[in-house]
Amino acid sequence: MSGWTFLREFVRDPTSLGAVAPSGEALARLEIDAADVHPDHVVVELGAGTGPMTAALLAQHPALALLVLEPNPALAAALRARFPHARVETSYAQELPERLQVWGHSGVDRVISSLPWAIWPVTLQNEILDAIFTVLRPNARMVTFQYVHSQFLPAARRFHGVLESRFASVQRTEIAWANVPPAFVYVLDGPRV
Repeated sequence: MSGWTFLREFVRDPTSLGAVAPSGEALARLEIDAADVHPDHVVVELGAGTGPMTAALLAQHPALALLVLEPNPALAAALRARFPHARVETSYAQELPERLQVWGHSGVDRVISSLPWAIWPVTLQNEILDAIFTVLRPNARMVTFQYVHSQFLPAARRFHGVLESRFASVQRTEIAWANVPPAFVYVLDGPRV
């Protein structure tokens, strides 16, 4: 899928995508490595966009039980065509419990997120986290990324506070400098249910 498709969809709805370009391979590898996915895990990807995280994930584990939620219909259709073995749903993250149940799984081991958390109000952040927490298995992990340049902005600091209130462990990876713009990954363990 081209970067032009992503840019076109960003122009149509910037608060849904939250970025003007897809994540690069360096960030995708960093996020997937941080997730520490095992072949027997049930994994959910939220906000897959053009699929860089999906591609990195399936390159490591081609037979993985993977549910991808992408609310943008054009991007979801392109993901279905590109990754026929993944289950891609045109759904919002808040619909995760229902989508997981329809898929036939009761819980997940890993959540891979490319959602634009910091541009959303705290109420929406918590609504999505509540949906995620209802399906996390013991010892589950969530990963999400943040752009380096935005980490000191009030919205990003506020989101960091939300993460610290919701997870026992909030760690940061090294920075993917090759990504445009550079970003790091939050590694989130021990959800405070």
